[in-house]
Amino acid sequence: MVKRPDPAPQEEVNTISQLRSEVRKNARRFQATFEQAAVGMAHVSLDGRWLQVNQQLCDALGYSREELQNFTIQQVTYREDLADSTQAFQQLLTGEMDTYRGEKRYIRKDGQLTWMHITASLARDEDGEPLYLIVVIQQIDERKKIEEALYRQQQAFQTLAENARDVIGRFDRDFRYIYVNPVATRITGIPRADFIGKTHAEIGLSPRYAEIWQNGLRKVFETRQPAEIEIKYDSDTGPLYYQASLSPEFDAAGNTVSVLSIARDITEQKRIEEERARLLKQEQRARAEAEAERVRLHNFLMQVPAMVCLLNGPEHRYEFANGLYMQIIGNRDLIGKTVREALPDLADQGFYELLDNVYQTGEPFIGNEIPVLIDRNLNGHKEEAYFNFIYQPTRNVDGDIDGIMVHAVEVTEMIRNRKFTRSSQWRLEMAQQAAQIGTFEWLVPTNDIIWTPELEALYGLPAGGFEGKYENWVQRVHPDDIERATSNLQRSIEGGPSYNAEFRIIRPDGSIRWMLGKGETQYDEHGQALRVVGVNIDITERKETELQLARTLEQVGFIAATSKLLVASIDYRDVLAHVIKNAIPAIADWCRIDLHNDRADMQPQSISYPDPVRGTSELSFEELSRVVDADATPSILNTVRQQKKSDLIPRLGRDSYATLTSDASEQKMLRSLRAVSAMVVPLMIEDAIEGTVILVASAERGPYSRADLNIAEELASRVSMAVERARIYQNMQELNANLEARVAQRTEELRQLNADLERSNQELQEFAYVASHDLQEPLRKIQAFGNLLEDEYGEQLDDGKEYLDRMRNAAGRMRVLIDDLLTFSRVATKTMPFTPTDLNMIARDVIDDLEARIQETHGTIEVEELPTIDADSRQIYQVLQNLLGNALKFHRPDVPPVIKVAATIQEADTDNEFNTGPTCVLTVQDNGIGFDEKYLDRIFTVFQRLHGRTEYEGTGIGLAVVRKIVERHGGTITATSTIGEGSTFIVTLPVNHQTKETENLYE
Repeated sequence: MVKRPDPAPQEEVNTISQLRSEVRKNARRFQATFEQAAVGMAHVSLDGRWLQVNQQLCDALGYSREELQNFTIQQVTYREDLADSTQAFQQLLTGEMDTYRGEKRYIRKDGQLTWMHITASLARDEDGEPLYLIVVIQQIDERKKIEEALYRQQQAFQTLAENARDVIGRFDRDFRYIYVNPVATRITGIPRADFIGKTHAEIGLSPRYAEIWQNGLRKVFETRQPAEIEIKYDSDTGPLYYQASLSPEFDAAGNTVSVLSIARDITEQKRIEEERARLLKQEQRARAEAEAERVRLHNFLMQVPAMVCLLNGPEHRYEFANGLYMQIIGNRDLIGKTVREALPDLADQGFYELLDNVYQTGEPFIGNEIPVLIDRNLNGHKEEAYFNFIYQPTRNVDGDIDGIMVHAVEVTEMIRNRKFTRSSQWRLEMAQQAAQIGTFEWLVPTNDIIWTPELEALYGLPAGGFEGKYENWVQRVHPDDIERATSNLQRSIEGGPSYNAEFRIIRPDGSIRWMLGKGETQYDEHGQALRVVGVNIDITERKETELQLARTLEQVGFIAATSKLLVASIDYRDVLAHVIKNAIPAIADWCRIDLHNDRADMQPQSISYPDPVRGTSELSFEELSRVVDADATPSILNTVRQQKKSDLIPRLGRDSYATLTSDASEQKMLRSLRAVSAMVVPLMIEDAIEGTVILVASAERGPYSRADLNIAEELASRVSMAVERARIYQNMQELNANLEARVAQRTEELRQLNADLERSNQELQEFAYVASHDLQEPLRKIQAFGNLLEDEYGEQLDDGKEYLDRMRNAAGRMRVLIDDLLTFSRVATKTMPFTPTDLNMIARDVIDDLEARIQETHGTIEVEELPTIDADSRQIYQVLQNLLGNALKFHRPDVPPVIKVAATIQEADTDNEFNTGPTCVLTVQDNGIGFDEKYLDRIFTVFQRLHGRTEYEGTGIGLAVVRKIVERHGGTITATSTIGEGSTFIVTLPVNHQTKETENLYE
């Protein structure tokens, strides 16, 4: 009898079979996931053998599965990374960590190193005993290259900023410093570290300028556009001006994360601008003085007792006419009109043609007693009048004729009175012959006087030489006696006593004689005086007065024309050339101007210009330019220069020529001119004598008078102002050219610096883009596969779901790590606040981390008692790690390294106002290979090595990092060394880092 199987066990068998089938399916699914994963995956035994590897891992290392499984994980790990791997494995075994994540280098089959990111966890059995390691490996060579490129870009910016002449800084969104270059410390005396994390107000800047900075930074953050601000600081040497260019800096997403500031010293530019403003003000003052002189000249011409007008251009357009001129022609509207338009009644009388000829030829015209038909009352009726007049051409700064000056005196009454007949001629002649006196008859209504020849002879005149007017006689009376002589005569015609007076006259030869005048007045039936008959003498003074008047008017015309040109001139050489060329024959027959100041912009020179009419050689401006010999300066010139006063020599003998000039040729010229008088006038500028003007008169011109000296001094005053004005203009031109050149140079430098910084920022943004896209793509695939497994097989995974969750969590943590790396790359500096740091603890931590290397080299490290200082503990750890690591690395073969670490405290230097307190001097001494001290500066530079990589490994940046950290702490680093004996590195750090308030640093 066959026994049937129990159905219950059969069901269990079926269930087990189904479970096994599901396990096999899950295993196949896991194997598929294992093999198709985008990253390398492996199971590694506890002793390091490869139990199972996928194709991604084989491809990354360049081995086949069979080849790779013949190695241990330790054999393909780069030796410098073994210590970290060993330590991590021990922590996994002891349960100190659940998952290990890190970056290490593996050795490919072709011998090349490849960077991998490792995620490892320990698989355990049901009792918690470790079975094997589950390892996820992702190749990160590209990321490492990008990180290296980022580092190089950061170093390029660092080098550019650290060596710039301008103050360069970066600010975060709270307007706090996140970077500043060494220039800020050189200018302010504040350590760089004291800037970081602080606003301008917090570092001691005055509230006014701190607000300017804050407003400028806020504007850049809000508008995302560059801006400029200008700041003024007060220093011990005076105000300092800075112009800061503010530029936004963006992250990969286009957000403004910081602002870059480049502040340039524009103090010199400001000084030049202020100097230009000062010179402009000085020029305006000079122009005002010139305008005042023009007004004085205008008032002078208005008061001259003669008709004066100025005509401009070839059309003879009225530019000026004085009151007497306007009165005589009927107060017509003249200014701006031509002579033909204003005085049409002069047509067909030849005056238009005379003016045209003077303008075209430059030859003046002098007319005496010229008849003119003029509509004096503007009623259409022309009446005859007589005038003495001069048409004198005027010239511009180039010497070209630009107008005509008209001077005229009306002599109509004099001409009419001459026509009166003389009465009682025979009685007067008899009386004169009998008494040997001169008689006269004054016709009171016409003011005519009739003289006998005897009276003319007594006055030094030939027969018929008297002009016949009452004024002619008055003019021959001595000026001090006119009142006495004329008042007595006036009383006689007003019914007073008979004329009887004693007075002096001046004869033509200059002699003075006293005369007695007697006379009787005759009246008509109405009691009006008709005539005075009497005796009198000589009245030649009118002729001399007319000569002096004409001479004065000619000088006034020269001064007016010269003043117009001097105001317009901008070159002092043109000023001197014009004065010299036009002074003859206006006010002199020979002239010389000497400039003998010490200014570099006005070279001393002497100019003389003789009158060619005298028969002497005409000398050019260039031929007579020469430096004045101070030792040979004549006595008169020396006296004028010392006393700063003019000198008038009314009588100049031939023996006196040497007192004016030491030049033999000029003395000869003065003799040929028959020089009889001279004036020496100083050129004064702001109470300082700048030169002298010598004016000489020939015998024909006659001796100079005090009035001539006044004219010469007026001329010298205008020449001085013109020379100073020209010098100011020249200085302003030079300053403008210098300023424009400086601005162009500084602008080009700023443009180049901005271009370099923009290129650096662009490369940083490109890295951020790569990091935020390409590096995260593999992580997205891991999470996508994980989500797919859970969605499709979640209910079947059982314990595998835990592994799946752990894998996705690891990928998530990896993404967080990349995000943190991106955040780090967007910050200029990554620092910690300064806190009290025990150097003993730091040294112990570093020695613990270097334990493997110490054992490998059989070295010893001796640490003395170290102080506590204010510092960034993490960065101080890096300093000691680099210095001790280098001491272990660069040891002599077969000589165990011996390293000594010590520190001393040095008190503050009380004489240094910027010293903030005591300093810690930390020394690290070794007995290694040493180095040549001529390379001392080189070893602290990035990527600089004294040995090849085959001798000693390393990147060449460790000591550069140490130097930057020390500088950030406000300290210094140096070293001493002897080749073959060892080296000592000396680090000096402030003990305290409290901000020191420095008085008067900022207002």
